[in-house]
Amino acid sequence: GYNRDKEALPQINLCMLMGEKSGLPIYQTAYSGSLKDVSTLKTTLSKMNALSKGKPTLIVMDKGFFSTKNVNAMLNDAAKLRFVISVPFTSGFAKKQVESERKDIDSLQNTMVLGEDSVRGVTKLRAWNKDHKIYTHVYYNAMKAMKLRENLYAHVALLKERAEAHPAAHLQEEEYSKYLLIRNSEKSPSGYTVSIKEEAIRQELETAGWMILITNDVANAKAALRIYREKDVVEKGFLRLKNSLDLGRLRVHKDGIMQNKIFIGFIALILAAHIHKVMLEKDLYKKMTMKKLLITLSRFW
Repeated sequence: GYNRDKEALPQINLCMLMGEKSGLPIYQTAYSGSLKDVSTLKTTLSKMNALSKGKPTLIVMDKGFFSTKNVNAMLNDAAKLRFVISVPFTSGFAKKQVESERKDIDSLQNTMVLGEDSVRGVTKLRAWNKDHKIYTHVYYNAMKAMKLRENLYAHVALLKERAEAHPAAHLQEEEYSKYLLIRNSEKSPSGYTVSIKEEAIRQELETAGWMILITNDVANAKAALRIYREKDVVEKGFLRLKNSLDLGRLRVHKDGIMQNKIFIGFIALILAAHIHKVMLEKDLYKKMTMKKLLITLSRFW
């Protein structure tokens, strides 16, 4: 499957279910990294349905699972699946929602406070296709947009400074050609001119600070965002599995060994997740990191 680290390594997809209140892993399974998107979704949902024994389930998914086929499959499902899914800005639907709200969303009336964040949010019931309508939640985080803009401006300014100092050295570098136009020039002392691709900057910042959620179940923008953010417990579980437990690279060549290794990782993740929960409840992170706690505990084992 596609490897986001751009490494020539086979990839598996790992499905993990976490208890919403306990924060503990309760199930995981591995899929081939080359499964079709809709196939992966259907397989995942069938396993979840078997585990929940038919109890109502709300599927919360990030941009990686978004596709028109996936949304259509969920809307057309006989069980009438409930879902909340983030829409990437590679989708024309998402860009259209941003443009429809760009002028008016930044107002006190649309302001929501979630934790330490102040976010603008607007909800509209939109036609997804001729047969279905969906709640479309459009969010704008002005602070995040400003931070992304300042970071991009600083990054491009630094690239331009380096390119002007040594233009020939950066001609073929992808990051420079993405934002800068380096051209031969007989009038320039260095033999080159360097200019910023303003349109590339504009396009990158066009959706900075924006987010689109679509759902067939949650009508309130604040509630939908809260539900979407709660999947963070799964994201942190994956990070802990890959980084703290060193399973980012499995380093195996046989399927059986791979299954054994991720099972041991699953058991270790249960322990790590429970330790994390206790540390949060007891405010232990103010005194030490989890690594320091484990080192301290190891002295008594």
